[in-house]
Amino acid sequence: QIFAPPTASSQRRSLPSAAPPLPPSYPSGSCCLEEAGCLEARMPLVHLVAFILAPLSMASAACMDGDSDTCHTKYGTRFGHDLLPSFMLAEGYVNFNHGSFGATPRAVMEAQRRYQNQMEARPDQWFRDDYFTCVNDAREAIAEYVKAPSSDDIVLVENASGGVNAILRSMLWQAGDVVLFLSSAYPMVKHTAGWLGESNPSVKVKEVQLGKDWPAAGGEAVLKPLKEALAENKDKTRLVIVSHITSVPAVILPVEDIVKLCRQHSASAGGDVQVLVDGAHALGQIPIDLVGLGNPDFYISNGHKWLYSPKGSAFLYVRSERQLSLSPEPNVISSSGKQDFVGRFSYTGSRDYTAFCAIKDAFKFRQHVGEKRILEYTEGLARWAAKLLSRTWGTRVIAPLDSQAFMINVQLPTNSTAVAVELQERLKTDYDTYIVVANLSNLVYTRLSAQIYLERTDFQRLADLVPLMIEKLDRKRSQLQ
Repeated sequence: QIFAPPTASSQRRSLPSAAPPLPPSYPSGSCCLEEAGCLEARMPLVHLVAFILAPLSMASAACMDGDSDTCHTKYGTRFGHDLLPSFMLAEGYVNFNHGSFGATPRAVMEAQRRYQNQMEARPDQWFRDDYFTCVNDAREAIAEYVKAPSSDDIVLVENASGGVNAILRSMLWQAGDVVLFLSSAYPMVKHTAGWLGESNPSVKVKEVQLGKDWPAAGGEAVLKPLKEALAENKDKTRLVIVSHITSVPAVILPVEDIVKLCRQHSASAGGDVQVLVDGAHALGQIPIDLVGLGNPDFYISNGHKWLYSPKGSAFLYVRSERQLSLSPEPNVISSSGKQDFVGRFSYTGSRDYTAFCAIKDAFKFRQHVGEKRILEYTEGLARWAAKLLSRTWGTRVIAPLDSQAFMINVQLPTNSTAVAVELQERLKTDYDTYIVVANLSNLVYTRLSAQIYLERTDFQRLADLVPLMIEKLDRKRSQLQ
């Protein structure tokens, strides 16, 4: 069962309902996801007829506008609140922070539980045979999705943090090597690079500070500072670490241009500049074409954020010529004794690997919802919300819309970080709503995530609520002074 039927409790308690047609209800049975026509066969006739008659071009256009009233999955289920029962979010909870931890669909979680049952039923069969078939299927699915040259260049890791640590901790460093990372890097990258510099003083770790045009100029703002840093370090730069989509604020960086810049520097200044892309937020949010991006040396991305796979599922791509006998090594070296790149990462001790297996079920979920419609609806909703919020609050979107995808960054109607933090807490406790707030160069803003289970009414409510709450918080603070 891919889509759970909506119930009264699945509707937002404080939001008006447009009373859209109910999605199909699929009774329990042995119908497998792989069976052609399975979902259509279980669709009530009225919904099947409506689906057949719906013009696909109109549906696609509606999805691009983020309009849940007219954007439907290819099986007739309405995007937005009608998809809430397909997730495991608490009743009434409004999740504007999908970007941090994701939200796994119910069908994917149920698939993971089936793998767990299979593992516990026959442990030896699972750990010696079935698991490897499962993980290889997942690697091949990811390789096809991100257009990797070969699935043999893809391994699975628990998260982007594990992938970055595997590269930095096992790379064969030489005295005088320089590692560059941008000031926009995720804290995990900064902390791991910092550990490297402290544990191996012969390696110089340097943070490249972005200019005042960041993030207003979008991802292009990183190119000039990075070029200057490469020139400053001449042939000493060994590794450049960049995000594909930065975390806070969320901005898409021009990875292809960065890879090209580093390769050109290697050719002109000598040395061998390798590029590690932290794509933690990219998989499932924007199309990834590793070859088209210039084939970076290393690429890492999470599945649990935007692909809809369970927590503990991510991939690490390593160019074939960077796969050495001793590097990269997984963070745990196991008893398997395997020496090849895929073999080293395939088994890292006795643990629950079922999140890896459920990656293929996340792809099935996306296929049944409609891959193109997921991308169109979520980005369309994000852009619609960015315009609405900035207009309602009298503020601005702090980065170009074309450098943002499912996550938007909008200035809050307050200059106080303390008020923003209190706003975040009050939304969480009083309205069961979560947003991210941040401060960049005294600009107070929120990073908000769009998702297929959200709709325009959610953002409209937030747009109306935030100024009233800030006014109340300001009044309270002035009374205490």
